[in-house]
Amino acid sequence: MTSVEAEVAVVSVTSRIPEFWCDQPRLWYVQCEAILAPQKLSDEARYNLVVTKLGKDVVQQVSDILLKPPDEKKFDTLKERLLKIYEESEMRQFQKLLSEMELGDQKPSQLLRRMRDLARDKMPDETLRIMWQGHLPAAVRGVLAVCEAKDLEHLSAIADKVIETTQPLQVSEISP
Repeated sequence: MTSVEAEVAVVSVTSRIPEFWCDQPRLWYVQCEAILAPQKLSDEARYNLVVTKLGKDVVQQVSDILLKPPDEKKFDTLKERLLKIYEESEMRQFQKLLSEMELGDQKPSQLLRRMRDLARDKMPDETLRIMWQGHLPAAVRGVLAVCEAKDLEHLSAIADKVIETTQPLQVSEISP
């Protein structure tokens, strides 16, 4: 690979990595690492690419690492710090799960996914199912109560279908 091709590859990778997500740092790193993996970049190059995706407020939070980076594992050191700063504690996630979840405009399956993200495998499916169903409209809970299925994915697909078929159609006024 020529130096021009290498530069084009780096620009391509850099443009595909989004700005750092303070609200979901772990998911951001999953996406970032998926983009970087095929490139087989050095620790230094991966570290530098991540630094370019940090906004001013984030840079201020990790300035000590940026000004005096470790000799080894720069990427991992920065990742650990960013996750420590921006990822919500398990206690906070559990509080959200208990008090801040609501169906709103989401599909039931989207609510379940969000609740699963917050529960992080720390809660049995049966408990999660009970909490999730508590956020659903009574008609949906009634349908799910008679379902033989116990798998949450299957139940969420059924709940999505019930919501989809029971919501009134929105018709705009038509002028002659």
